[in-house]
Amino acid sequence: MILRVRRLGISAIALLFGVFQGALGLASFGFYSNQVGPSWALAIYFVALIGAIALHRGVRLPAWQAGLATAAACLLPLLTNPAIRDRVYDTYATWYIGGIGVLLSVIVVRRNYLLAWFGATIVTIEVVVWAQDFNVIWQSGLLGGMLVLMAAGQAVSLGVERSAREAKALADQAALEKSESQAVTARRAERQYRLQEAFASSKDLLEKIVSSNGNLTPAQKSQAALAEVALRDEIRGRDLMSPQLRESVRQARLRGVEVILLDEGGLYGQDQDRVDRILQDVASAVDGVQRGKITVRSVRGEEWLVTLLVTDSPTEPPVLWLRLS
Repeated sequence: MILRVRRLGISAIALLFGVFQGALGLASFGFYSNQVGPSWALAIYFVALIGAIALHRGVRLPAWQAGLATAAACLLPLLTNPAIRDRVYDTYATWYIGGIGVLLSVIVVRRNYLLAWFGATIVTIEVVVWAQDFNVIWQSGLLGGMLVLMAAGQAVSLGVERSAREAKALADQAALEKSESQAVTARRAERQYRLQEAFASSKDLLEKIVSSNGNLTPAQKSQAALAEVALRDEIRGRDLMSPQLRESVRQARLRGVEVILLDEGGLYGQDQDRVDRILQDVASAVDGVQRGKITVRSVRGEEWLVTLLVTDSPTEPPVLWLRLS
């Protein structure tokens, strides 16, 4: 609504200014030896002006419409000048210069720069050839009334266009940040759910440990150990805890492989598709390990996002060392 009101206001101002130039032309009919040409010039001017301002809703005027308006602007001197007595150019008999300035400024503001400046060049040549005096550029309003007005219009147009780009960039950034925030919130909610689920699944085991005073069967001890490390994973693994990696880690531990997951912020704020791909690669690597110790770590500030280290012995070189990004 605000943009619509502003556009209506600007259009109204341009139309009033353009009508004022036409009114000066009507008031100057006494300067003409023949009123037929100037009358046609006024009619063409008003049609072109209204068309350029009001007939298209978009910001950019269609090229064909801008071309017609530019052609109309170039036609006005040819219709008016022959009727001006003694080539007098310092009166309102040359009203069309101000009118063309308004018309071409509208075309400039509506982002048809080349057409508008081409038209201004043609009009300037037509007026100079008719007046046979270069002083007409300064004394008839060509420079101050038409060219300066067009330059101001182009400055406004470029400023508005830049502001629109910056506003769009800010809106896109805000939408991206909102999306990322929602994704982070969703991941946190999922981790919380998984943590609660792990606690719930361990409740019976914990109650059994308490009721038996810690006297567990070997199978129960193994189950308790798995439950403990699963809880630790949910707390320390954070963004590393995808469903696929969680299952891969559980299966590796059932094979007797020691697995440590440490998320220190390396995945925070990263593109989710990128994170999913990396965690899928980590899960595949974990699935291929049959013995030893696996350390998966995500550290903020490195060139890579996740490292995976597989060792058989602390004194031997790593069996596998991956840096994923």
